[in-house]
Amino acid sequence: MDAKTLSANFEARERATHELRSLTDEFAGKDMTAEAREKETNLLTAIADFDGRIKRGVDALAATENVTSLMQGLKGTGSKREAQDKLADASAQLRSLGGADGFGKMLEFRAETGDVESRAVDRPGNPNVLSRTLYGQLLAQAVERSTIMRNGASIVTTSSGEPIDFTVVTGRASASIVGENGNIPESAPSTIQVSVGAYKYAYASTVSSEFIADQALDLVGFLVGDAGPAIGDGMGRHFLTGTGTGQPKGIFTSAPAATAAFAVDSADGVVADALIDLSYELTQSYRRDAKYVVADKTAALMRKLKDANGQYLWASGLVAGAPDTFNGKPVLTDDGVPETKVLFGDLSKYRVRLAGPLRVERSVDYKFLNDQVVYRFIQRADGLLVDERSAKVLTIGAGA
Repeated sequence: MDAKTLSANFEARERATHELRSLTDEFAGKDMTAEAREKETNLLTAIADFDGRIKRGVDALAATENVTSLMQGLKGTGSKREAQDKLADASAQLRSLGGADGFGKMLEFRAETGDVESRAVDRPGNPNVLSRTLYGQLLAQAVERSTIMRNGASIVTTSSGEPIDFTVVTGRASASIVGENGNIPESAPSTIQVSVGAYKYAYASTVSSEFIADQALDLVGFLVGDAGPAIGDGMGRHFLTGTGTGQPKGIFTSAPAATAAFAVDSADGVVADALIDLSYELTQSYRRDAKYVVADKTAALMRKLKDANGQYLWASGLVAGAPDTFNGKPVLTDDGVPETKVLFGDLSKYRVRLAGPLRVERSVDYKFLNDQVVYRFIQRADGLLVDERSAKVLTIGAGA
């Protein structure tokens, strides 16, 4: 999306917002007609569509500018010292795009060790090595595709995948008044030890030799756009709803059930009250940085809720990278979230463990008779919620 198209989307959104505001004012304090409700729904859908286009357009412009600069800077690298400097700069640029520390640290490690390859694509004579720019871009894409990693989860990187024990807090310590010379009662937070391992997320992409020859300078972009989202989506879904058996234990699985509840056919006021009550089931220290995580269908329901004065509780984030909010709290959507669940929690209390570097390997032998080249991508990872007081899950359903 170019700047002109982006500007047109901004203007169209403003017109739709103005029309929605006029409609709300017209029916303030009274019930809307069926025609007005249909118009309201259409306008809300249009605004949401424009919001998505604007965010994708702004992100695409920023990514294109930074990644293009990054790849140009790494081409034709001269001395080892220059390579290290340029790769360190690349780390900073990619971190600013992805918003997570994990892949930035991995690039910094390669900068320190001088492990850098200057080519943008493969070259004859050394067919099993890809451009090192690919590693950072792939992991950046994976982070971007995972709602948990993109929005504050703590990312821990280790060189190998041996089990690591994490202390999970399930209850807090308490203090009480003690009289002079009285015994001080013992109190400690309730904790359990949970072992985190490393599940292997793998993906292979097969391309023809003609494709490689014809795409040339675009090969890196193709692989990034194909494999990065595949790995990120696989990990991201488990970080949300994984069972913990044969896969990471997701935050929805780990977080305690909320006391608040509502049925899908509840009145708007009941739904809004339940969502607000959910946020206050966390203490202030966790509520301050907490976010709602919902399915798209649930977000559509939340967009239509109003307060007693007829004002929408939902506010769209217009600044690039800013999330939409409900009652002042960020709302994140993911198609991996069950439509019957709403999570409200501090995502920084979820730990993502990336074991070892992202492996990118190439084979011309496996599909030799088909004249095809296979690229495989492997990342070992696990995750868990280390503080069960930091999140709650509300269940939506008839009779809830």
